Amino acid sequence: MDTVDFEIDDANNSNKFDIVFKIINFIVGILSISMGLTELFLNVPYFFQGLYISLIGIIIIHLEFRTPPLLYTYCSSFFSFLGRGIIYGMIAVLNFHGGYIRVSTAIVVAIIAGIYATLEYSGVRAPVNMRGEVGLGELDDGLDDVI
Repeated sequence: MDTVDFEIDDANNSNKFDIVFKIINFIVGILSISMGLTELFLNVPYFFQGLYISLIGIIIIHLEFRTPPLLYTYCSSFFSFLGRGIIYGMIAVLNFHGGYIRVSTAIVVAIIAGIYATLEYSGVRAPVNMRGEVGLGELDDGLDDVI
């Protein structure tokens, strides 16, 4: 399958759209945290849902600055367009209740989720922070690969 590289910059092995993906992920993280924090004050079931959504938003924002190697090992869905699309879709579904602002924000996140899910199959190269090898470089077990 051919991949679309969009003018690769060989100096840091990134494409020109890395900043666009970073901004979109950062916006979804901020929206997720804000929607989660507003759910903390509704009632007890929504309190735990708000904590969960806020935690996912914090992880999304953290991944834009640093990639922990263990996160790639145990949560590899954060490192593919389809995985991010499913996670963003889950955030949208969990927030699709309440007032007009909450529903419209959930619709925006759902549209971004659909775009990310289709990018998995379109051949667009993932940004540097979504490739996984970046975080795995820190994990060295001292063993050579057998294969």
